[in-house]
Amino acid sequence: MKKRLLCTILLCLALFIGGCSEHYKADYIKKFDSYLKYSLGDFEVIDSETIEWRGDPLPTKGTGKWWAIAFTDDLGIEREFEFRNFGYSRGGDSSNFGFAVMEYAIGLCKEQIIADVLLQHFEPDQIGYQENSTNDPKTSVSLLQEYPSNDNYAKFVDKKKGIQLKSIQPKELINDWGVSYRFNFETLIDDEEQTKEFIVKVEQVLRDYAKYVDNYDLLPVEIDGENYEDGYYGTYNKETDAFTWITKKEYLESLKYIDGNLKEVDTVIINGKEYQVRETYKDEKIYTFANSVTYCQETKQYHIKDFEDLLTLLGYKVSDSADYAAPIRWKVDTNTYTVSKAGDWYLLKNGGSNLLKYDGHECGGISQSDFEMISNTTVYMDKEKGALVVESN
Repeated sequence: MKKRLLCTILLCLALFIGGCSEHYKADYIKKFDSYLKYSLGDFEVIDSETIEWRGDPLPTKGTGKWWAIAFTDDLGIEREFEFRNFGYSRGGDSSNFGFAVMEYAIGLCKEQIIADVLLQHFEPDQIGYQENSTNDPKTSVSLLQEYPSNDNYAKFVDKKKGIQLKSIQPKELINDWGVSYRFNFETLIDDEEQTKEFIVKVEQVLRDYAKYVDNYDLLPVEIDGENYEDGYYGTYNKETDAFTWITKKEYLESLKYIDGNLKEVDTVIINGKEYQVRETYKDEKIYTFANSVTYCQETKQYHIKDFEDLLTLLGYKVSDSADYAAPIRWKVDTNTYTVSKAGDWYLLKNGGSNLLKYDGHECGGISQSDFEMISNTTVYMDKEKGALVVESN
């Protein structure tokens, strides 16, 4: 038994030191011959070789095959398509080759969009990531792709219904195959009139690109400025041919609100004294005040996570426990309240049934109206100060 165990250990050690090897031997030219003829028409293998690969960080290594094939597309342009028989996708040879074909199709259509759309409005030295830092107009645009939401890549190399690389067009790739593109516009312009002219150019690019897209509600667009807040967010409504623009500063500000209400409150005013959420108040033995005060769309109220900190500052004696999930108890006049933060939370009054009509965990704590009940206070939001106000009755 000991000898067998020793042999097993030595074998595992040898595999680790020497590394695991995997060799991909499938001949894609033969295996996908029908698809290649369907997709490319006449084609020629102009180069091929066996290549070595090594995994990182695991000590794995192996070999695979690489090919380069030439074909002529329907526009008479001579093309070269290079691919490997490994490393693109999991799920077998069809999925792996399908991903390679999809990526090549994305590149072909990207080339067409640049020629048919971008070069109609921008110079070649303005097309590319951060080209605005080197050209005179101080503007640039790059075209980015987004892959389909599912990973059924094998469908791209179906020998009867797959992508035909010799004739693929952006409209087909976008609407039938789930690929999408987006533009990233950048500018260092700080002149207001020049900025307006640049936005007009951006709008025309979106209008031209929209001819490829059959179904969408609003087409988004983004312009990056020298500083993040200097940029713009926009949407294009193809049906009404209208753009809506907002500065990134306004956009970032809008992210702070839900239905016109602050998502998260940083200040709580208790009987006229200000306290900062998550700050430490050692004299009161409070180390992360309130933890969070957030707006819940379900109740349309603000919710306080560590509400017991507020109770302490209001003068109530709250049960203390090192266990965060342990029930919290305190008395208000003749009533005894109990709250558990475990699971969905519960609130009991004098040992009765759960009074909470919402999920305390999902909403982020006790609601302001429930806090009024359990603390004999009035709670309201001071929008001008951006603070939750708590006043004893």
